[in-house]
Amino acid sequence: MLQILGLIILGIAVFWFWVLRPGRLGFWRIVANHPDAAYDHFMANACWKVFEDELPRDYRSIVPRSEWAGPFRVVVPKRGDKTIKVFGRRSELEKLQNDFARKFTRAT
Repeated sequence: MLQILGLIILGIAVFWFWVLRPGRLGFWRIVANHPDAAYDHFMANACWKVFEDELPRDYRSIVPRSEWAGPFRVVVPKRGDKTIKVFGRRSELEKLQNDFARKFTRAT
């Protein structure tokens, strides 16, 4: 019985991570493969919030969960392999991801 419950919880967690979690997996694959270009994209648009150092203790007052998705972590080589934390405005997240993916796939 305990094993079945564990499998159900695991299934729900996997479903949440791959399907319901904000952010498209394909977009984050492009980001992982081309982090410098993604960093430039994040910095050029106010609909992304980038924290280059540790998150402040009160970061949720800056990026409330109801309005911002994240944090997503990206290692940026041109910043000395520094790990940045990225938040995207929920209301624009899909458009922001599509814009970057379109620009980037055209460039390759």
